[in-house]
Amino acid sequence: MLIALTGSGGFLGRALAARLAAAGHTVVPVSREPGLLPRVEAVVHLGGESIAGRWRAGRRREILLSRVEGTRRLVDRMRDQENRPAVFVCASGAGIYGDRPGETLTEESSPGRGFRTEVCLAWEAEALRAQSLGIRTVMLRFGAILDPGGGVLSRLLRWHRRGLSFVLGGPGDPFPWIGLEDAARLVEFCLETPLRGPVNGVSPEGVTQEEVARLLSAATGHRLLGRLPGWALRLALGEMARALVDRQRVLPAQVQRHGFVFHQDFLASCLAPEGPRPASQISAP
Repeated sequence: MLIALTGSGGFLGRALAARLAAAGHTVVPVSREPGLLPRVEAVVHLGGESIAGRWRAGRRREILLSRVEGTRRLVDRMRDQENRPAVFVCASGAGIYGDRPGETLTEESSPGRGFRTEVCLAWEAEALRAQSLGIRTVMLRFGAILDPGGGVLSRLLRWHRRGLSFVLGGPGDPFPWIGLEDAARLVEFCLETPLRGPVNGVSPEGVTQEEVARLLSAATGHRLLGRLPGWALRLALGEMARALVDRQRVLPAQVQRHGFVFHQDFLASCLAPEGPRPASQISAP
């Protein structure tokens, strides 16, 4: 396929572009001012401002507008083309579910509350306009995409390498995640499989905040110091802390029904470049 890709220079975009090219597809990077080619068969939209940093009023506006207006412009360009693409895959986030302790969340679950929910709802509403144009539309609700080379994991590893090894939030709180390789494979799967609507981009392998912290502290050779409660993390990071500590047990029900098999386990996704560690060391208190 001839595939237009926004965010091709980003963390996931680079991995996805390489994977699609290796599979024989032609990938055309698209800038923030989209100018699609007339014969593009599919569009993948990963563009948007990074959520890293404190979410002050100006930053919140940047995060929201980059996703909403960027998606709106992209859908408008598809609408105006004589030959429209057959499929549109738009990134979204598991943040749409908010803080949901004790629940198991699938694509049929209701949205939650808070800024992340507001952003994802507005983002997906713009993406769904493509569906009214006869374009099969998928909104991929990613959890934390893990790879030591970037994203949230690289930031967590920096903390742990400095000896700041803490459990974030409650020890038993779920941590929704997906490995970078599986995230790229999942986008490709959505392009090639008749999925539509919201799709949870999370691994079915559930891990807790305590398991995350123990693995990373062991991998970096530091002792786990204790627990950093959510309120303390919010004092340090502001509302952005919710991206790390919102309690979400999310299942990828849609893709599992369609036969997608996740390849990466949590240990391999997090620790492979750090070098192997004995299982006893990783699981030790």
